Amino acid sequence: MRDIPSYFRPISQNGCRRASWHDYNSRSIYMISINRGPGIWTPFSELRGIPGNHDWPPTAVPTPTGRIIGECISAIKLEFPAVKILRRIIMPEHLHFVLYNTIYSDYHLGDVINHFKGECTRRFYGLTGKQSEPINFPSLFEKGYHDRILIKKDQLKRMKDYVSDNPRRRMVRMANPGFFHRYFITDPDGIRYEAYGNIQLLEDFDIEPVKISRKFSAEELRRRKITWMHTVENGGVLVSPFISPAEKRVLDWARDNGGRLILITDNGFGRNHTPKGWEHELCAEGRLLIVASVLHSTSAITLTRNACLAMNALAETISAHGLRSL
Repeated sequence: MRDIPSYFRPISQNGCRRASWHDYNSRSIYMISINRGPGIWTPFSELRGIPGNHDWPPTAVPTPTGRIIGECISAIKLEFPAVKILRRIIMPEHLHFVLYNTIYSDYHLGDVINHFKGECTRRFYGLTGKQSEPINFPSLFEKGYHDRILIKKDQLKRMKDYVSDNPRRRMVRMANPGFFHRYFITDPDGIRYEAYGNIQLLEDFDIEPVKISRKFSAEELRRRKITWMHTVENGGVLVSPFISPAEKRVLDWARDNGGRLILITDNGFGRNHTPKGWEHELCAEGRLLIVASVLHSTSAITLTRNACLAMNALAETISAHGLRSL
């Protein structure tokens, strides 16, 4: 932050911003999100099913409008043969798809999305491809789009699963409004932890641990800080106990710039626990999950080296494997 301000710059909060560090003509994979336009009331799909029910799992069943959107997603390759669609989901008022631009191209990602949106809108109003969209016809979609860039190869499965799991997550949110909830979760070895806040942060495909060591070279520290900045800009999640002053500066920057956080803490939650201050604000925004590595204690806790190592190890586990809600 203060030592390399050119990397940890403030982020302009705009859900449709483009990443200044990325070449949108390059061979890349993106998760695209597009919202229904203002004044468009017809739903794109209907949610059906029951979360946790294997016989009737949550799914999004397209409406006639949703079927138009699905056909236009499939038709992207007709205009842009190098583009592949790896996964899609059409929700009632928005859609996601994983788009793979397989070559370095002379078109920008925005050209692909604008063509797709135009085709959907023309077909929605029954226009032919030779007709331009009349000015008085509102677009089927909100202006712009949101992209999340695949940064690491091992994120692809998690990205596709994240898209497919949208109906279940939506139904869970509908059944549990707000983000002031307490949970019990387990790691892959069956060790149990407490958690408080937005449990769905554990399901994100891009969770990056934050740890700063005095052993890091200047170049290693620079590389990590750029990765953390890109994670926040890309809508991912930072996970850490944020122990050292340098790690706390990463926390402060992420918190002030719209970052989503999983905070590992050294004490559990009392019976009537509610977060205070900035933790309360971030919980209300769905941007925070607090994970306690131990059960609640009313006694003063001395932070030992072993405790710090255990919390950092838990952050690495969450980044690599996630945790499971009980």
